[in-house]
Amino acid sequence: MEKQISDLIEKFYDIGTVIDLTEILGGCNNRGFCTLTQKGSDSHTYFVRQYKSGVTRKEILFEHALIIHAIEKGLTLCADVVPARNGETLVQPANSDKLFAVFEYLRGEDKYTWYNTALTDTEFRNAAGLLADFHNAVRDFAPGRLNRVEPPIMALLPIIVQNFMHLGQKMNEGEFQSYYMANLNAFLEAVARNPLNPREVKGLPVIATHYDFHPGNLKWDDETVVGLFDFDWSKMDLRLFDVCMAIVYFCSQWGGSRDGELRLDKVMPFLDSYHHRLQNRQGLDPLGDDEQRLLPKMLGIANIYLVHWEVSDFCDNKEADESEYLGYLKHNLRLMRWLETHRPAITDTITNALA
Repeated sequence: MEKQISDLIEKFYDIGTVIDLTEILGGCNNRGFCTLTQKGSDSHTYFVRQYKSGVTRKEILFEHALIIHAIEKGLTLCADVVPARNGETLVQPANSDKLFAVFEYLRGEDKYTWYNTALTDTEFRNAAGLLADFHNAVRDFAPGRLNRVEPPIMALLPIIVQNFMHLGQKMNEGEFQSYYMANLNAFLEAVARNPLNPREVKGLPVIATHYDFHPGNLKWDDETVVGLFDFDWSKMDLRLFDVCMAIVYFCSQWGGSRDGELRLDKVMPFLDSYHHRLQNRQGLDPLGDDEQRLLPKMLGIANIYLVHWEVSDFCDNKEADESEYLGYLKHNLRLMRWLETHRPAITDTITNALA
């Protein structure tokens, strides 16, 4: 694999000769490599991504166009896409069915993962401020014919319901399958209790969303965010859904006797920082009254989206660790129930944070 990456860089890119290459482990979907190149007397570090099978060119080019737009609008914490010699941002070797891209390498520390969210209050505020800056930078992004195959959440919810009813039959028998089937009706009932009515979302901001904004996709220097990456889930959708996905990621408790609880003491600084960052900037409006009213319900829908990803990914990934994915599923089932039984407390927190 190392030789393939080295050959690809030296054949398709004008960034020098590869002198060091290391795979970066831990990604759920794509493979990533840190590469050091030498060109003349200068050396430079890049990030090379090998995209997973099944992703389309349009999806990847949507991601690249979004990153380029965000940087042009001043969001310099994103890793820029490096064009190949022919000017394209996506390459495919003749002897491979894989698609590759090269990015500038983001400096900073990988302090967290999507299930390790023990951030300080300062880090919560800084992360939420970055989400607001990202949304503001891409508020006028126009993708043209580029898009992600997965539809936005309004169209996706009915598909999730259908998938929930069939995914159990796709799994091998085991503890994950048994637990999923035992709780299938609970997942379906949660969707039924949280219907998204077109009238509820009419007029709400639709922008380019990150869809995977969690602590593990940020780079840190002490408590300061210095990098944002992994835009491959991005798509055009409701701004509110992206905010709710971020809250579910950042503010749910992992592990211990409180696993699956939403940490309202962390929701407060997160929402406050996001909202007031936009109040003090020109461009995208802060969360409006209709978004604030819909936020508790959308948190439940965001959590259901993650349940759907966990179950789908477990089915599709033949090398998935059953105990690992079972832990994810149990966590989100607990969170689903907590969100349903604590609506008044959630509403009060939202009101206080956005006052």
